[in-house]
Amino acid sequence: MQRLLFLAALVVASEGCATAPLLRKQAFDFKTTALFKLPCDNPEVLEAQREVKDDGLETEANQCNSVHMLRMADRFMTIQETDESRGILGDSIEQVREKGFSIFLDTAGRLRRPNSRPLYGNDALAAVGMGVSPPPLQRPEDIKAYTDYMAQHYGEEYFERDVKQVADRFCLNRKESLETGDDRVFAIVWRGGRVFKRVIKGGPVSNPKQERGLLICPGNFIVDTLTGVGNKAIGTFTGGFAGF
Repeated sequence: MQRLLFLAALVVASEGCATAPLLRKQAFDFKTTALFKLPCDNPEVLEAQREVKDDGLETEANQCNSVHMLRMADRFMTIQETDESRGILGDSIEQVREKGFSIFLDTAGRLRRPNSRPLYGNDALAAVGMGVSPPPLQRPEDIKAYTDYMAQHYGEEYFERDVKQVADRFCLNRKESLETGDDRVFAIVWRGGRVFKRVIKGGPVSNPKQERGLLICPGNFIVDTLTGVGNKAIGTFTGGFAGF
């Protein structure tokens, strides 16, 4: 009889944990170049809000720590790509810099901006989804022609991540979490000094998850509680058996 009561106590504790949140945790994952980062007291914040309609991601929790992502994306799309069929030249490096994009913190190009990287040759083409494998090259003139062609390509990538994660119901047998925010990579490739291609990879994040199984609960509260219940039940059962 005592053993049945002990098992019932375990079942009740597990069922209660499945429905009652024991922990609610919020975490923020920021990765930014700070190109479009504006402090809260900067008057340019109002200008940014007028330029692009609020996308709902600039919450009270992150508005002072991240970029205005939609404004950055909107400005990025104004970069002109080359269209040879229409005789349109893409933006030069200087024109792209004027629109607010640079991987360098100084004009001399010695200090690189965080969360950005330069790309060359095939790596630059791969960043915009156009990577190619080199053809079989044997003649010296063919090798030189391929090398010269690849040398014309230079690219830059800018990494911006602004994701909020909320986890709750972190219990014995279930954990629910939700990631929301924005995770984007801005890539630009120049060919011969003119923008050949510019691409935005990634986008808004909405990733709900539910995990079931034996998960670790916060602290030792539940473990100690169950251990105490078990010890008490075993002690009672043993005492009853001894008395018998």
